[in-house]
Amino acid sequence: MLIFLLLNISMGCCSSRTTDEDSFEHDENSEIYVPRGGNRPFSKKGVTWTSETPITIRQLKKKRDAFWETAPSYEGYKVIWDALRHACESNDTEYAQLILNAAKITIPTGNLVDGCYDELGNRYAIPAYCLVDPTNLIRDDEESSELDDETIPDLLLEQSTTNLLPIVIRLSNSAEDVQINVNPKIDTIDSLKLKLCENQRLDPKKFLVRFFFLGSLLDGKTKVVDVKLDQGQVLQALISEIP
Repeated sequence: MLIFLLLNISMGCCSSRTTDEDSFEHDENSEIYVPRGGNRPFSKKGVTWTSETPITIRQLKKKRDAFWETAPSYEGYKVIWDALRHACESNDTEYAQLILNAAKITIPTGNLVDGCYDELGNRYAIPAYCLVDPTNLIRDDEESSELDDETIPDLLLEQSTTNLLPIVIRLSNSAEDVQINVNPKIDTIDSLKLKLCENQRLDPKKFLVRFFFLGSLLDGKTKVVDVKLDQGQVLQALISEIP
């Protein structure tokens, strides 16, 4: 689909206004008002973020892959998400702009972290970690020392009934990923809801939390172990205020 879009624009004239005067710095937990009108050139300039703990290049890639693989399950169209991924992963700003133009994606602020829209008005927000590396990224020799911890066989953890395992949950209201420790053989989806509410300081009586995995709604009585999460997969949490 991306190739088809780029072939279309190659037959015509594609132009966009460029500017270097804007700079954006984002906190992953912040909420930013995004104007609906206008379209500014795509730019990564000024976008920065810092991971809660230093992460390796390998961990960053897994984090990005998890987002792109699950994002289409929330809203919007997969072809638009694919175009956004190619644009974000490109080191050529002009090529990235061609992709966005071909997909008819508008960016009110020029910054995808603030949000963008397809031609039907659907909104897409890209987390900063999919655009740029963190300020505390571990590189080269530092990374090799971290990989030892990542290569511990998962089987050893699965055989333990007492060890808590971290699972990654993507929040619908912020596209942020959070880790919650659970005992897969004991904790249920209902108990996971309570842990997530505690982690996010939400009143369970005022907020409705529903968990989805691979597009399916999970029943509250289902044990976490029965969800059969593979390494690198995430649960999606749809959070809404109870009227």
